[in-house]
Amino acid sequence: MKKAWNIFLVLPLMIILLSCEDELIQEQQVLSQDELAQLEKTNELKQAVFDIMSEWYLWNDLIPEVDIDSYTSAEDLMRAMTNKQLDKWSYIENEEEYDALFEKGEYEGYGFRMAFDPKGNLRVAFVYNDSPFGRAGVQRSWIINKINGKAVKDLSSAALAEALEGSTHNFEMIRSDGITVSELVTKTTIGINTVLTDKVFDLENTKVGYLAFNSFLATSEEELKSSFQKFKDANIQELIIDLRYNGGGRVNIAEWMASNIIGNLGNGRNFLEYKFNKDKSEENDSQVAFQASEIPLNLDRVVFITSSGSASASELLINGLLPFIDVSLIGDNTYGKPVGSFKIPFEGYAINPISFKVLNDQGIGEYFEGIPADAYVEDDLTHDLGNPEESRLKEALYYIQNGSFSGLNARQSNSLQSRQFELEGFRQEIGAF
Repeated sequence: MKKAWNIFLVLPLMIILLSCEDELIQEQQVLSQDELAQLEKTNELKQAVFDIMSEWYLWNDLIPEVDIDSYTSAEDLMRAMTNKQLDKWSYIENEEEYDALFEKGEYEGYGFRMAFDPKGNLRVAFVYNDSPFGRAGVQRSWIINKINGKAVKDLSSAALAEALEGSTHNFEMIRSDGITVSELVTKTTIGINTVLTDKVFDLENTKVGYLAFNSFLATSEEELKSSFQKFKDANIQELIIDLRYNGGGRVNIAEWMASNIIGNLGNGRNFLEYKFNKDKSEENDSQVAFQASEIPLNLDRVVFITSSGSASASELLINGLLPFIDVSLIGDNTYGKPVGSFKIPFEGYAINPISFKVLNDQGIGEYFEGIPADAYVEDDLTHDLGNPEESRLKEALYYIQNGSFSGLNARQSNSLQSRQFELEGFRQEIGAF
């Protein structure tokens, strides 16, 4: 009986264990199917990246041999295939988010950009009108003291970007009047106003237009038409374009701006030339002529306010104008991106390898070190953009009025002291949080 008792005791236990094991196997099979589907999707994306990079990448002759299967993600594979010396810009992004930015002028965020002042304070650099920060009344110059109770002054750019992951954060800020405020802010869809401000100054009967322009998007053209019409109606003789935070965007918007700045001077001439890799050059290399100007300002000089954040289409605009009119840069050297990309869609992704370089009408490009400034002036984060007392704008107005810089030949220092806050990949295209 004792043995029988043991058998009857063990059998239910075995049945329970076998039942649990069956459930575990079924659960593992479900997970394995999901994982297998994801793995297949990842492998397809990796293969697409490999094929696209091999075909379209500007430096496809320098791509090292890679084993696709040894990379866990398409992003890692793309990084392994890029030109490590020159390429900091090839990226993969969700296609819906990509199109929302460039076609609709929208992105998910808080609606502000931040930058360090010479004392190491992290300040608000600008705020979009239609944004959580804009609606909260946050303004340029406010010091961002803490994020979620954590002091930010000594955090790296990467740590700051990581601190802003998630959807809702508490920002402790010190206003320009010294009062500390806290704002609990949740990410939402931002409608970008690419013209941050436009103004007309009267300097001893010389009308000067000022345009703070932040991104070259499909939605920018209507904004620019309004600003250019304002300048034309005021009969401006000089123009200051502030691109200090402009990371680039659509080439056709830069072409529109250039065409209307110089007017008839561009007739029959080329604004830029596209150059592709040797496999694609015969089919795709092309020259882009200036457009027929819609609101011609017919200027023979333009002053740009620039920084290390002025990139891509911003630099293309400057370089494209150099053969035709007098161009001066005040602020800092530009970023150094004489190359570009276009979206190659694949299964909901926008694959953006650097695919071409751009030259101006004289065949000049290759400004990988940036376009040098003529006068080096710190970004004055304590004054609003468009305030004539803001240091960079003040220097630009001085130059227009006096024909020289306040420091005479002002290209004296090329190492501004402020710590730089760098944006990467698609975040650089957005230019804000």
